[in-house]
Amino acid sequence: MSLRRAALTVDDLPARARSAATALASEMVTALGGGLNALYLYGAVTFPETEGTGDLDYHAIMSGPVPDPVWAAYEAACVRLASVSGCDDLDGWVISLDEARGSEPPLHLLRPGLRDNAWALHRAHWLAGHCVVLHGPDPAAIVPAPSWAEQRAGLEAELAFLLAVPAEDDAFAVLNSCRILRSLAERNVVQSKFGSAAWALGRLPAELGPAIDAALSVYRGTSTAADTEVLATARPVIEALATQSLSGA
Repeated sequence: MSLRRAALTVDDLPARARSAATALASEMVTALGGGLNALYLYGAVTFPETEGTGDLDYHAIMSGPVPDPVWAAYEAACVRLASVSGCDDLDGWVISLDEARGSEPPLHLLRPGLRDNAWALHRAHWLAGHCVVLHGPDPAAIVPAPSWAEQRAGLEAELAFLLAVPAEDDAFAVLNSCRILRSLAERNVVQSKFGSAAWALGRLPAELGPAIDAALSVYRGTSTAADTEVLATARPVIEALATQSLSGA
């Protein structure tokens, strides 16, 4: 695992993401109130190679139960944020401080039955410095460092998830398969989709290059009908490589 590094601040983000991050912080801190212990932004926006704003991934960590009025305020905040530039693709978790201090995948406090099976991967990213502290302490003060076994289990959960996504998410499946392959090869799960695509273009069989380029085109908003066909054909091949690599890890 990467050495621990200090978390980022909003000012460390690219200019295109700062206003969205500021809006997210304002809405969540107001909605969740005094029970909010920490709010962390992470994912694509924390990697310099990412093109575009990308989706905003966040965890809100609560120090106690979430009463109904706070739950309603949170839902209303999410609705308002959907109309804010750069916040139209939010992926958020609301978890308890007690569970955040442990290694087991935490439950979403507001989505019964939903568990963060990528918890080890999220912790690894945060502790490696790919995390913007929007509220509260540095994540190193809360979350434990994940073991390699926990990270590998997180990669298995990620693979199971992407294998199940529909055809319209072929680009997501291809790039995340590349990320799994790179994570295993380098024994480091702190990777981005764009960075893993560049890595894969230099290491996977050349015939898969067009599919990786097509996936990048989807994320850049420049894809064509030909890209869709290439992705549909190559996705099972790249997923199989990821599956084989995990089986041998």
